[in-house]
Amino acid sequence: MQSSIKAQAEIQAQRKKLANSYQQLLDEFSGKDLKNVGNYALGRLIGKGSFGKVYLASHKLTNGSKVVLKSAKKDDSNLAREIHHHRQFIHPHIARLYEVIVTESLVWLVLEYCQGDELYNYLLDKGPLDPAKVQKIFTQLVGAVSYVHNKSCVHRDLKLENILLDKHENVKLVDFGFTREYEGKSNYLQTWCGTVCYSAPEMLKGEKYAGEKVDVWSLGIILYALLVGELPFDDDDEMVTKMRILKEEPKYPESFPQQAKELCQILLSKRPLLRPTLADILQNPWLSEHAPRQQEILKLQQPAPFSTDLEKEVLQRMRAAGVDIDMVIENVLAQRCDSLAGWWALLLEKEERKARRRERKRKEREAEARSLKRLSAASSRLDRLAPTIREMEEEGLHPSMPGDTTGSRGRALKRSSMHGMLMMRDIASIWAALTMYRCTRSAKAARIRTLAES
Repeated sequence: MQSSIKAQAEIQAQRKKLANSYQQLLDEFSGKDLKNVGNYALGRLIGKGSFGKVYLASHKLTNGSKVVLKSAKKDDSNLAREIHHHRQFIHPHIARLYEVIVTESLVWLVLEYCQGDELYNYLLDKGPLDPAKVQKIFTQLVGAVSYVHNKSCVHRDLKLENILLDKHENVKLVDFGFTREYEGKSNYLQTWCGTVCYSAPEMLKGEKYAGEKVDVWSLGIILYALLVGELPFDDDDEMVTKMRILKEEPKYPESFPQQAKELCQILLSKRPLLRPTLADILQNPWLSEHAPRQQEILKLQQPAPFSTDLEKEVLQRMRAAGVDIDMVIENVLAQRCDSLAGWWALLLEKEERKARRRERKRKEREAEARSLKRLSAASSRLDRLAPTIREMEEEGLHPSMPGDTTGSRGRALKRSSMHGMLMMRDIASIWAALTMYRCTRSAKAARIRTLAES
């Protein structure tokens, strides 16, 4: 009897689930807004333009990894080339392309989510940036463009709107719609593209141009804008902007750092041959604080795919979930940017973040243990000094006055003075250890609060 009642209850529960699922399906069909694309649940709309729409979204199979979904029309002549180039670029200052989803009328690009804003909006909000911040941002941008050039490509649309910032205000370069292969001095380009106020003079003249030199010109425009808060040749009339680029020199305010001015002047040389290479820019003394890191990234050799312990662990997790990992490996190596390759990349990044957090916590624990050890050692020295301190007090000497000549004379005075100085040194050590320990604890508490707020 009880088993029959239980069976009936299970049937009723199953019917209720099916009814709810059916209603959800009806709601999705009748609703004007998309709710899902592939393995992604769409969130709020964060951008809209002639190209299509941009949504914040989450990946269902990795427990909600945040991404950006950008729609584009299938008839966009630059789209296939943009995807072809972008999928090759794996660099810390280039937004990652995870997956491409093709529907009947649209193509969806699944891109890395950058919690910060476009550099253009950031500049509108902040105004001219502090030179120290510009040094960091600009050097990271030069590193990203150098990487693109090393792949025998040129960007050709470098502008503030195509530079995003992550939550730590690190650069993420995007939008490779005008990117083209470029083989160097023997291969010149002729098509005008990009935005007028960032365009090099030779491009505006309709001359054949060296791809890397027009990117260098655009970098000069960006450097000027970051330090001044406005573009050097901008005007509401496009023809006026073109004439200013061709005939005028930028006007540098007094606040413009001298070394940065010298760099900007050579970047914005009217003659392309006078502009430096990307490698030369990274050698510039004004960028010396951040350039070594970018040079190191450019020299790093990527390990062979699927060779690290973490990659092998992620593969096994996918196998346990019933995924054909041979297909995953094949699609990733072929840079197909399909659902399996996207799942793999997002899952791997999530595990890498976890590993970095574990390593950071391990180092914090070690630092805290060292601080406690120093504090314990200092406390032990204080315990050993306690009899000496009492002896000095009985002799009428104050610890803070080791040189006081009242009271004893001769060797007794010297011994007391020496004890006083030793005691002062040890008290200073104890105080330093206590201060370091408190700072460590405060910093750890601040990090915990930051993580909780984010």
